[in-house]
Amino acid sequence: MFSPALQRCTCREVGDRLSEYLDEELGAVDHARLGLHLASCPRCAAAARALAETIRALHRLAGKGPCWPCGDA
Repeated sequence: MFSPALQRCTCREVGDRLSEYLDEELGAVDHARLGLHLASCPRCAAAARALAETIRALHRLAGKGPCWPCGDA
Protein backbone atom coordinates (compact mmCIF):
# COMPACT_ATOMS: atom_id res chain seq x y z
CA MET A 1 0.00 0.00 0.00
CA PHE A 2 1.17 3.51 -0.80
CA SER A 3 2.01 6.16 1.74
CA PRO A 4 -0.83 8.70 2.15
CA ALA A 5 1.48 11.28 0.59
CA LEU A 6 1.68 9.09 -2.53
CA GLN A 7 -2.05 8.75 -3.09
CA ARG A 8 -2.78 7.91 -6.69
CA CYS A 9 -3.59 10.76 -8.99
CA THR A 10 -6.19 10.81 -11.73
CA CYS A 11 -5.77 10.89 -15.50
CA ARG A 12 -7.07 14.45 -15.41
CA GLU A 13 -4.35 15.51 -12.95
CA VAL A 14 -1.70 13.86 -15.11
CA GLY A 15 -3.01 15.71 -18.15
CA ASP A 16 -2.98 19.00 -16.28
CA ARG A 17 0.57 18.52 -14.98
CA LEU A 18 2.29 16.43 -17.65
CA SER A 19 4.38 19.29 -18.99
CA GLU A 20 5.62 20.10 -15.49
CA TYR A 21 6.42 16.40 -14.97
CA LEU A 22 8.44 16.15 -18.18
CA ASP A 23 10.25 19.41 -17.41
CA GLU A 24 11.05 18.11 -13.91
CA GLU A 25 9.36 21.12 -12.33
CA LEU A 26 7.33 19.18 -9.76
CA GLY A 27 8.29 18.50 -6.18
CA ALA A 28 9.46 15.01 -5.27
CA VAL A 29 6.09 13.78 -3.98
CA ASP A 30 4.08 15.06 -6.96
CA HIS A 31 6.70 13.73 -9.38
CA ALA A 32 6.50 10.31 -7.74
CA ARG A 33 2.68 10.35 -7.79
CA LEU A 34 2.56 11.14 -11.50
CA GLY A 35 5.29 8.59 -12.19
CA LEU A 36 3.30 5.88 -10.43
CA HIS A 37 0.24 6.75 -12.48
CA LEU A 38 2.20 6.76 -15.73
CA ALA A 39 3.62 3.35 -14.89
CA SER A 40 0.14 1.88 -14.52
CA CYS A 41 -1.93 3.77 -17.11
CA PRO A 42 -1.15 2.94 -20.75
CA ARG A 43 -3.22 5.85 -22.05
CA CYS A 44 -1.42 8.47 -19.95
CA ALA A 45 1.96 6.83 -20.65
CA ALA A 46 1.25 7.12 -24.39
CA ALA A 47 0.34 10.79 -23.95
CA ALA A 48 3.60 11.37 -22.06
CA ARG A 49 5.64 9.69 -24.81
CA ALA A 50 3.85 11.73 -27.48
CA LEU A 51 4.43 15.01 -25.65
CA ALA A 52 8.09 14.16 -25.02
CA GLU A 53 8.56 13.37 -28.73
CA THR A 54 6.87 16.64 -29.69
CA ILE A 55 9.18 18.56 -27.37
CA ARG A 56 12.23 16.81 -28.88
CA ALA A 57 11.04 17.59 -32.42
CA LEU A 58 10.48 21.25 -31.58
CA HIS A 59 13.95 21.51 -30.05
CA ARG A 60 15.49 19.99 -33.17
CA LEU A 61 13.57 22.42 -35.39
CA ALA A 62 14.66 25.34 -33.25
CA GLY A 63 18.30 24.23 -33.51
CA LYS A 64 18.73 24.06 -29.76
CA GLY A 65 21.24 21.23 -29.97
CA PRO A 66 20.97 18.20 -27.71
CA CYS A 67 17.46 17.72 -26.53
CA TRP A 68 16.11 16.80 -23.18
CA PRO A 69 15.34 14.12 -22.11
CA CYS A 70 17.05 11.87 -24.64
CA GLY A 71 20.14 13.92 -25.47
CA ASP A 72 19.63 13.52 -29.23
CA ALA A 73 20.85 16.36 -31.38
